[in-house]
Amino acid sequence: MLDLVRWLREKNSIVILDGGMGTMLEEAGWRPPLLPEEMNLVNPDAVRKIHEAYLEAGALLIETNTFGGSAVKLSHRGLAGETRKINRMAASLARKAAGGRALVAGSIGPSGRLVEPLGTLAFEEAVSSFLPQVQGLLDGGADFFLVETMIDLREAKAAVMAIKDAGKGLPFVVSFTFDRNGCTMTGTPPEVAMAWAAAVGASGVGVNCGTGPEDTVETVRRLRRAGELPVFAYPNGGLPSQGAWLAPDPFAEACAGLAEAGATVIGGCCGTTPRHIQALSRRLAGIRPVPGSPRPQTVLASRTRISLCGEGEPLLVVGERINPSRKGPLREAMIARNWAQVREEARLQAEAGADVIDINGGIPGQDRMELISAAVTAVEGAVNLPLSIDSEDPQILEKIARSVAGIPLLNSVTCEPEVLERGLSAALKTGSAVVVLTMDSKGIPDEANGRLALAERAAEAGEKIGLPRKMLFVDPLTLAAGAGDRNARLTLESLRGLSSIGTRSILGISNISFGLPKRSLINRTFLAMAMSCGLDAVIANPLDEALMSCAAAGNVLAGRDPGARRYIALYSGKESSETPSHPLHAEPSFDMDLTEAILRGEKEAAISAGRAFLGEGGHPMGLIQDRVLPALEEVGRLYECGDFFLPQLLASSEAAQAVCRLAEESLLAGGKTLETRGTVLLATVEGDLHDLGKNVVAMVLKSRGYKVVDAGKDVPAERILEAAVRERADLVGLSALMTTTVERMGEVISMGRARGMSCRFILGGAAVSADFAEKIGADGYARDAIEAARLVDRLLAQGNGGE
Repeated sequence: MLDLVRWLREKNSIVILDGGMGTMLEEAGWRPPLLPEEMNLVNPDAVRKIHEAYLEAGALLIETNTFGGSAVKLSHRGLAGETRKINRMAASLARKAAGGRALVAGSIGPSGRLVEPLGTLAFEEAVSSFLPQVQGLLDGGADFFLVETMIDLREAKAAVMAIKDAGKGLPFVVSFTFDRNGCTMTGTPPEVAMAWAAAVGASGVGVNCGTGPEDTVETVRRLRRAGELPVFAYPNGGLPSQGAWLAPDPFAEACAGLAEAGATVIGGCCGTTPRHIQALSRRLAGIRPVPGSPRPQTVLASRTRISLCGEGEPLLVVGERINPSRKGPLREAMIARNWAQVREEARLQAEAGADVIDINGGIPGQDRMELISAAVTAVEGAVNLPLSIDSEDPQILEKIARSVAGIPLLNSVTCEPEVLERGLSAALKTGSAVVVLTMDSKGIPDEANGRLALAERAAEAGEKIGLPRKMLFVDPLTLAAGAGDRNARLTLESLRGLSSIGTRSILGISNISFGLPKRSLINRTFLAMAMSCGLDAVIANPLDEALMSCAAAGNVLAGRDPGARRYIALYSGKESSETPSHPLHAEPSFDMDLTEAILRGEKEAAISAGRAFLGEGGHPMGLIQDRVLPALEEVGRLYECGDFFLPQLLASSEAAQAVCRLAEESLLAGGKTLETRGTVLLATVEGDLHDLGKNVVAMVLKSRGYKVVDAGKDVPAERILEAAVRERADLVGLSALMTTTVERMGEVISMGRARGMSCRFILGGAAVSADFAEKIGADGYARDAIEAARLVDRLLAQGNGGE
């Protein structure tokens, strides 16, 4: 089996990847509605010749013509059943062309649909869509997989799970498109991408598409600083917004900056040809890649941020409050599937300083798998912290961890051989860390040495299958101090010994005070003692301010808060207090105004606030104009400055839409109708199957009071114009992602103008620019959904006599 990391290292120079496929296929005769992947069947010689041209240009890695080869993508042409065959043929063509001169990368691109909860594609449905693609690439002889152009960490994970489910152990690399404030559209920064790729077992991590080489340099630099995996960088041949692609030599010169920043593999994406790769090969000849450095800490991650543990990092606090094992409002809310309370619990813990949120679903008589899965979705939408999946069932741990976006903590498994094996294997497969309890079928050892022996056994078992010791969080177990004088001391002795084993240590701290008065006092005193023995992480109640203050002070005294910067930031200017600012068992408050509800994406709270507004005599149109639209303006500002990303934008838009529907119902009840702000028709032009951006624009426009008619994707010009007339559209929005389909936009506009249509035309999509929009006579261009909404506001206001 190929060891890709070693193969790249032994080259001791920048390895050249090939360039774009779509433009080359068009030159070879490909035309929509045929999919590029169908060329593998109808004109295999053309595909083979493209591979050969890149090989002659100096490429040592060539990609199969399967970017859109998933079952979901191929289903648009009724070819889902041919997925394996098409991919097998593509890999075979590349394999024969390579002839041992280069490695073949099996290209796996996005499905074109957003995975739940951002969209409607279920995670396991995404996995099932990628699986026959993976199998076909394996059949055809791919050397490794290149999962590329990913904007959603969860969809990237679905592709990786398909690769692992196929069971052949072939190496894989995952590459993302970073195009907003250094993050993917869904908010993943390079640091999370590197950490996740390493945790899930990738042989490399990359950046491709979205931008040109100069704008990719900083992303490569951040990837290189974040870890040691090889970095793949293959940008577009310039920026579409600049109106033209870079010529081969300028492209190669700009890519030299990628090598300097730390890229190991460099190639080209959209707008690049064999001539670009030939120039690149000449320019980078003899340049050695910048080596990466391993990150010694353990990394847990959400979609958007990382939490570090160990190696001098501050104590990692795992918030324990989402635990319905005891009767109370939280349990009742979870049984009723009322996720607002769960989300608020997560927010309270995040605001109080938790680094990770633990989610338990152990309610008797309830489906624990379904309960934890739904709670995970709720919490992921409320906070940006990594998650801890809390169950003693390894099957639940693996099933939930498959789809969590990021690097979760699996809490927990025992040292019983079968349970331990399943838990460690689940962590390895899903890219997770795991809590190991020092107990087996004989129970909890009575001496520290016995607990340490179990910890060492677990660490060795993990290493045997490839799970690093730092991904194990060993819990030496805390028994109630009131039940035995030796209990606390045994736990502390065990903690001291764990530092030499190389795992991380974790404790559920509240067990120590069970049955004693002033439990918070016992808990925080024991925490201080445990930190002095090297405790890395604690499962505790973050709303216990005294305990959190103890942890902050302990970090300073243990040298885990350099310069006491975190401590000073927390407490400078605050009066010290021994009384918690939060009651330790406080119930979350759900009273929030409409603006806050929309900003948080809390649909139920937004509806409640809207009803309160109307109940107090507010006018339905005032609800929209004076409350919803200003809130959406703030959402737009946060999106543009990089504080919000696609998940928050979609949640806020959905909450706003719910309030707009409420206002409409109120008007209808009074015998009136809601006047829309205008009718907008949206369509992806003929030959282009990409509609993700269009769908986001539709949601944002609907939330702002527009009637939106979605004509779909791959829509011929005639059908777009017929729909615009039929729907009396005030404005037509055209979308295209592929460079080969943007000219269809000009056809739509010229035909519309020739017919004397008065509606406005605007453009959007990665392959479109403001210069191009002006060139073909469009009324405007928008680079994202928020810009599109503001452009629509401005154009329709002008049409109605506004400024």
